Amino acid sequence: MITTIHQPEHLPWLGLFNKISKAEKFVILDSVQYEKNYFQNRNRILGTNGVQWLSIPINNKGHMDGSIATTQIASDPKNAKWREKYLQTVKMSYGKYPYFGDVFPMLEKAINTETDLFCEINIAIIKSFCDALDIHPEYVRSSELNVDGLKSSLILDICKETKTDTYIAGPSGRDYLNMESFSENGIKVVFNDYHHPVYPQRKTEEFVSHLSALDLFMNVGFDEAKKVIMQDNENVYDFDKNEIKLR
Repeated sequence: MITTIHQPEHLPWLGLFNKISKAEKFVILDSVQYEKNYFQNRNRILGTNGVQWLSIPINNKGHMDGSIATTQIASDPKNAKWREKYLQTVKMSYGKYPYFGDVFPMLEKAINTETDLFCEINIAIIKSFCDALDIHPEYVRSSELNVDGLKSSLILDICKETKTDTYIAGPSGRDYLNMESFSENGIKVVFNDYHHPVYPQRKTEEFVSHLSALDLFMNVGFDEAKKVIMQDNENVYDFDKNEIKLR
């Protein structure tokens, strides 16, 4: 069983879809603490005046005590119409792009998910975009697993609970994963060092990288986007930095 684990970030970047495509199981790490002003509830797009943030407003009261799975969308009057404003921003930014008609309805449906939990919207977006990219892992939520611990021990517990043989980590995993403990439990760790590709991008003379994958989808469509996402990023690296293919 090849597994990868990642927080359900909002409108993820290309690297996450690349990593998910290499796994058989994607564990959505929604049991960890919500982090304010990070990528959990927002991401960057190319707007009418350049790079801007798209965000889901969050009820930050007591957020240090809650997990991603339990953190609620802000319900105060000033944010009552956040969904309408959010979708209008997307229309203004990408309405004239060639694949707007293919991408926007999927995003609109996810944003209008009837829920008070922002995580549910993020997961709906990720699953919808994965389907469009012909990426079909088994989805598991860490909040539904009997796991505990922090950082390396949490990842190891998840891998054991999901009967994982090979764990695909991001490059930062080299800084905190206890490789010996994974080896002792018969779990191979490989690293997905993603190299951001360049693709045709409107509204800018100089390419802007590390935006939400939404920008790629609007520019080239889902069929071409899958090729761009995988371009020069088909392999992973074992602990000794030897390039290997999982399949």
